[in-house]
Amino acid sequence: MRMTSQTSDTEALTSLDERFQEFLSGLPDDRPLWFSFYSTGLLHAVQHFLRFVPPQIECVFLTSALTPEEMAVRDAMTGAVDNGPRSFDIAERVGSHEIFEFLMRNLDRPFGIVDVDCFVMDADWFRHCMDGLEPGVAVSGPFTYGPIPLAAPPLMAIDPAARAGIEHAIGGPVSPAAYAYIPPGPEKEIDGAMVRLIEPHHEAALAKVMAMEAHRLPFPQGGLLDVLDDGREVRSHERYHHTQNGHDVIRTVFDGLMFYQLMALAAGRRIAHFHHVPGTKVFAPQLVHAGGISYWHRLRPSEIAAGIDELPWSAHIDALLLEDFTNRPDAPESYRTRRKRLAANLRQSGADLPRLRKELTGKLAASGIDTTDPRWQAVLG
Repeated sequence: MRMTSQTSDTEALTSLDERFQEFLSGLPDDRPLWFSFYSTGLLHAVQHFLRFVPPQIECVFLTSALTPEEMAVRDAMTGAVDNGPRSFDIAERVGSHEIFEFLMRNLDRPFGIVDVDCFVMDADWFRHCMDGLEPGVAVSGPFTYGPIPLAAPPLMAIDPAARAGIEHAIGGPVSPAAYAYIPPGPEKEIDGAMVRLIEPHHEAALAKVMAMEAHRLPFPQGGLLDVLDDGREVRSHERYHHTQNGHDVIRTVFDGLMFYQLMALAAGRRIAHFHHVPGTKVFAPQLVHAGGISYWHRLRPSEIAAGIDELPWSAHIDALLLEDFTNRPDAPESYRTRRKRLAANLRQSGADLPRLRKELTGKLAASGIDTTDPRWQAVLG
């Protein structure tokens, strides 16, 4: 899949605005809305996510390209939960960056975003996120990208009302999608995300808050990705390593919501952090987010074959959640097929489910997480 570029005057999914506005009118307006986006193939993560949704928050699912069979199982799962999340289904396959634009354009009050593979044990963290949206704050959250302290998914709150002031201050429009200086080339991209082009008014604002290593090459920053001459997309913090190994950076990409926050800082707005979790992958008593549950399996075969010690924790969680989900009699056959394929791939790493379960239990316990919690026991056994 490839990243695609769009001009700043054409936002994503505008054809869905009227239907979405009607959907929003049926939701409570006495408490903040929390949105969780997922695409086809992730119902096993949704099943576990539902175990952690606190009843006091209004959680809404945005879905992409679900099959009719998946929708039926999703409805059965959410219907089994008191005041379970309502869903807004999008027939086409879209990514999170399109969803960021879609939400910010259609919401006129603060809202939250929580990834479907982010399992929040401390319900107060949702409240802390929203409480951080004081006057002058554009975005609030516990996850921090640095050295410029930007907030990051998988858990954050956004005030869409700040956007107009930001755009006025920087002299033009800005989107919460990804941004790059030049359009995508023939190289493969990691997630096929939509990318917008950086315009002159953006460059002028960026110069106020970010230093450059070279022309149109910002210094490494969390949320900034380097595209190398061999087509790989890597974290900018790894730049020195890759350049020492003979690779050139041919393009940089600001991930979704990162560029928007830099523009907010240039406009004099603040980014609030009630807790400073470095990066986005964390195992803590308050929440677990291994990250990458939807794409870890894109590892090269040589990386998978390197052994279980090289597997990301998202592989452990993915496999165990898939096993748990496919024990359901109504689990779609596509999930059962993927479970078999995943088991075969994991065997290349010398891994089986009992070992993955033991490893994950140890990781959770070492992180101060109660592994006897029924929500985790449903997976750990």
